[in-house]
Amino acid sequence: MGADPLTSPRSARVTEVRHLHDRRHRAARGAFVVEGPQAVAAAGDHGISDLFVTERAAERYPDLVAGQRARGARVTVASDEVLEAMSETRQSQGIIAVCPLVTTPLDTLMMGAVGDSAAPPFLVVLDRVNNPGNAGTVIRSADALGANGVIMTEGSVDPHNGKCVRSTAGSLFHVAISDGVTATDAIAACRSAGVVIVTAHAAGDVDLDGPAAIPLLRGPVAWVFGSEAHGIDAQWRDAAGVSVRIPMTGAAESLNMAAAAAICLYATARMRR
Repeated sequence: MGADPLTSPRSARVTEVRHLHDRRHRAARGAFVVEGPQAVAAAGDHGISDLFVTERAAERYPDLVAGQRARGARVTVASDEVLEAMSETRQSQGIIAVCPLVTTPLDTLMMGAVGDSAAPPFLVVLDRVNNPGNAGTVIRSADALGANGVIMTEGSVDPHNGKCVRSTAGSLFHVAISDGVTATDAIAACRSAGVVIVTAHAAGDVDLDGPAAIPLLRGPVAWVFGSEAHGIDAQWRDAAGVSVRIPMTGAAESLNMAAAAAICLYATARMRR
């Protein structure tokens, strides 16, 4: 591996990585932390500046380590104690990477969505969603179901938050994401691109399984989901062209936001097949 293994949890390099668990430091350095082999493998095409691995992990994932070294990552073998000191989780998986931030400007995201000639734009908006697990799960669903991008408004969790990154299971690197966007700018961008803004509501105008949903979901659409505590901002309610209800036959009054989003995004992807 080259240089001597990194063994001191108090070293400056450990401190630098730990600082990246804080949003301000991530913004200042333009970098964030990715943990675990699945996420590190997904980050490979995006770019990794530093890769820290234990000897055990290096032996278990030789192709992953060799591939990242070949791409220019600085690979450092470190002790279990060092990886644990760097990690946000209780038990490190023995492999941690430092990557450049993945977010992209809103106009770039919209250009990519509109420029995809295969299908009309299919966007997801997370409005003030500050739960990292929910946000990461929706990003994962958006990736799995073919959305062009995810727009995160002001007040939402940083998509580079450790729990959010882990919840995406690597999808953070597969789908375009814009964060810190004002509702005003996001609404204007959707309108300019001819994208219909759609919200999910228990008393929505359109049944997700009904015939009226077919042309709606086959066209250019932006689904807006809010936090479970506060819902979506009034600007989105006013701007929405349609509100859609998910038909439920059981006794539950509502669904978890991430579960509702997955259902809506799946229905959209199914209509477009």
